[in-house]
Amino acid sequence: MTQPVAADVQPEPEKPPTAREVDYEHSLNLAPLLEHLRVTLLISTYQAGKLVVVSAREGKPDFAFHSFERAMGVAVRPDRLAVGARAQIWLLRSAPDIAARLAGRGYDACYLTRAAHFTGDVHVHEMAWVGDELWFVNTMFSCLCTLHDNFSFVPRWKPPFITNLAAEDRCHLNGLGLVDGKPRYVTFMAETNEARGWRPHKATGGCLMDLATNEVIARGFAMPHSPRFANVHRMRNWTRFWNG
Repeated sequence: MTQPVAADVQPEPEKPPTAREVDYEHSLNLAPLLEHLRVTLLISTYQAGKLVVVSAREGKPDFAFHSFERAMGVAVRPDRLAVGARAQIWLLRSAPDIAARLAGRGYDACYLTRAAHFTGDVHVHEMAWVGDELWFVNTMFSCLCTLHDNFSFVPRWKPPFITNLAAEDRCHLNGLGLVDGKPRYVTFMAETNEARGWRPHKATGGCLMDLATNEVIARGFAMPHSPRFANVHRMRNWTRFWNG
């Protein structure tokens, strides 16, 4: 039986978020590397709930911390930024007019939060822009998804051994890699079709799968994440830079 609440009973006030201390260290060549590549690095921190923006300023690394509850996957394109959080994906838009007014402070871009898409607690481990479409890893439902205005998410692909979609984290699908701007590779902890069945195998059961063939092309990894396709020519240039 439901117990009615008396009219004079006031709900407890929400507790303010707990502040977390974030410690970090960096190598001496971090700032020179960022300056050479002319890039800013974005790092999501799951437990601290931060998106860390790392750049170089006057030969020294510059760190900025922005709060997103349980920040995980991040996707970037020149005009927008997406951040996967506990129950939603936050969408930020580039504001070049504001960035221009910040030019004296050394900024060449400014992103402002403009919308959030509610996905529920699906553990968005990784995301990527495929053209104008945002793809993300839905770890809880063991599939790759995109967004839709009428739905929390739209499943687009699942491993062939997953028989149906359920919020059971069956294989701990977590990584998404693109080739030529299209989804091509995924990683997961184990080829299991039971609720959280990957946990006993996480030390040796990790797999890399090719989406073009739906075949596992490498096995035996310990907790694999974030597959990436590297251009060999660019890697050789990178080696020459570091070798002087």
